[in-house]
Amino acid sequence: GVYGARTSRDVENDPRTSVMYVSAPVRWNDEIVGVVSVGKPVQSFGQFVEDARARTLWVGVGSALALLVLAIIVSVWLVRPFGLISDYWGWVRSQPRLSVSRMARRALDALRSGFSEMRDTLTGRNYVADYVQNFTHEVKSPLSAIRGAAELLQEPSMPPEERTHFLVNITRETQRIQEIVDRMMELTALETRRALDRTEPVALAPLLQDIAASARAAASARNVEVRVAIEAQATTEGDPFLLRRAVSNLLDNAIDFSPAGREVVLTLQATSRLARITVRDRGQGIPDYAKDKVFEKFYSLARPHSQKKSTGLGLAFVKEIANLHRGRVELVNGPGGGALATLTVPLAAQG
Repeated sequence: GVYGARTSRDVENDPRTSVMYVSAPVRWNDEIVGVVSVGKPVQSFGQFVEDARARTLWVGVGSALALLVLAIIVSVWLVRPFGLISDYWGWVRSQPRLSVSRMARRALDALRSGFSEMRDTLTGRNYVADYVQNFTHEVKSPLSAIRGAAELLQEPSMPPEERTHFLVNITRETQRIQEIVDRMMELTALETRRALDRTEPVALAPLLQDIAASARAAASARNVEVRVAIEAQATTEGDPFLLRRAVSNLLDNAIDFSPAGREVVLTLQATSRLARITVRDRGQGIPDYAKDKVFEKFYSLARPHSQKKSTGLGLAFVKEIANLHRGRVELVNGPGGGALATLTVPLAAQG
């Protein structure tokens, strides 16, 4: 006797034949005298339902994709600065000296500067510790020799010949300590410089000729010939005094390790951007155990003719000069024997 609604299928297994019915009783004097029933096939408005469902699905998928893209953008925005810092810190550790470069985000400037300061502080501490340790090791032997000779000189009965011999030893070991100190001061002065103070165009061909002429006197004393091969004219921008010191050091090493009767060849080559200076000797070459150590401070090999070692600071000095000139230095065994030192520097800009 009240309002009612139902759905019935004309075909049992086909939902498309469903019909929705709404019925209401007809009353007269509080009695049901009939019923009004209205039917509507579901198929007539099913298309609207499907369209609404499809739109809802596409809106949901689009919203999910938008959220995913937004999440990726936010993640990249948050993570990328830390990647930049990581890359920058890795680069900082690999540089012997650097000036602080610019980064994309101003907000990272303070952090970047902090990393640079921390690097300089840590490097400074390690630098001092290494220098003290190496210097102590190097001067320990000559100091012991001086002390031993001084104690023996106190003997009143020592013959004059022996006394002279020990005095010569003291003088020689004192000179060795003085040489180590002088080289250390020069190397320290270079290492604390981030760039050359003043530069000028340096013609390398006449520089090499002049260096070779100065070295021939010492070379001839050991029956070693110094030859210069200029394969190209080249000019670099730099400090002529430091470049002279670097090439002279490489040439002196080559002469020291050359057998008597052989030659040392000083060569100048050039590419489109670089000048390459090579020094080739015909000695025994670099032992395998020393290949990774030749540029370390205080590392030195005994000279074949005298079995004496140098201060071990010369090649480290050359390396610092190369770095200041935005170049590089290498020391390898040459084909056919002997050592091959190569100093590479950029060519000066034309015009």
